Amino acid sequence: MKHTHKLRNAPEKDKTYRVEYNGKELYDAKILEYDGGCWAKIKIENIVPSENDKMYKVGQEFDLKLGYYKFYEAETNQ
Repeated sequence: MKHTHKLRNAPEKDKTYRVEYNGKELYDAKILEYDGGCWAKIKIENIVPSENDKMYKVGQEFDLKLGYYKFYEAETNQ
């Protein structure tokens, strides 16, 4: 069953965010789909240099479990 609740401070569709996991910045990603619930489909637009940067590719799209990550609105949206 699909959840339809909206998370507090949920990312907005079509905006780009810096994505952080466990205090480490990973990449900038555009929210392609989000209509409530725990998951969003994202597209990586920029990779932050780190020990994990080889795991990701610019243009890569996937579903992301929002509760595990922090999102900071990218400056390009302002």
